[in-house]
Amino acid sequence: HYSHPVITSHEKQDLRVYMASEATPDSKDTTRTVVVSVDDSTTTDHVLKWCAGRILTSKDKVVLVHAVEHSDVTFLPGSEIGSFSGGVVMADVNEAVRKAAVEKGTKFLQECSKKLSAEGSGADELKLLLIHPSTSVKGAICDYTGDIKPDLLVCGSRGMGAMGRAFLGSTSDYLMHNAKCSTMIVKPPSSSEELEAKSNE
Repeated sequence: HYSHPVITSHEKQDLRVYMASEATPDSKDTTRTVVVSVDDSTTTDHVLKWCAGRILTSKDKVVLVHAVEHSDVTFLPGSEIGSFSGGVVMADVNEAVRKAAVEKGTKFLQECSKKLSAEGSGADELKLLLIHPSTSVKGAICDYTGDIKPDLLVCGSRGMGAMGRAFLGSTSDYLMHNAKCSTMIVKPPSSSEELEAKSNE
């Protein structure tokens, strides 16, 4: 069972980054810290299974990190009408939006933690990065790993191809070239691996 996440804020280059942290008691001597980046893509399950089966050990401190965008509401239709105070109304709406994003992101992290445990491993800490649209998911993850200095960062590749990387940018490519720690990219499963995984379900 996880306790309610503690929300802290962190200002970096005028970009707001909110971090929700859930940690389990440190009851083991760890040899390294491994950060595993997860998102809502179809590759996440493969990344978790790959990490549990190939790189994670019982002595590792495993941190699951998930970044989600959070945008403030700047205009609320009808807020100027009648006795409504636009500033108060929008402040309430923004708080509700932020809270919903935190709850959704935290639930996703907890689901990923359960999946990792089902594969024989486990997460020692969950980190939710709630980011402002003026920054980026890849930038927030890069800043976070720069702050905690893990031994290894693991993330999945969506297999966009050269054209997709050129126009949209690849989070995995960015982290591989900019993260200040060793970075491992897990490629999407091949067709044969997918078939084998389904046959084992």
